[in-house]
Amino acid sequence: MNHTHIGMAVLLAFSATFFAICIWAYWPTNRLRLQSYGLIPLQEDTDNVEEN
Repeated sequence: MNHTHIGMAVLLAFSATFFAICIWAYWPTNRLRLQSYGLIPLQEDTDNVEEN
């Protein structure tokens, strides 16, 4: 097996992993949960607000 075959195998492995993660993330049962996680940085932090 030369370097070209090894490189192609690595490329295919990474591509398959990427597409598997995309399918998992956009699966209907996971989509809403992951979208809510994406909104966490935009939510106001009310736990650490100092009152005057």
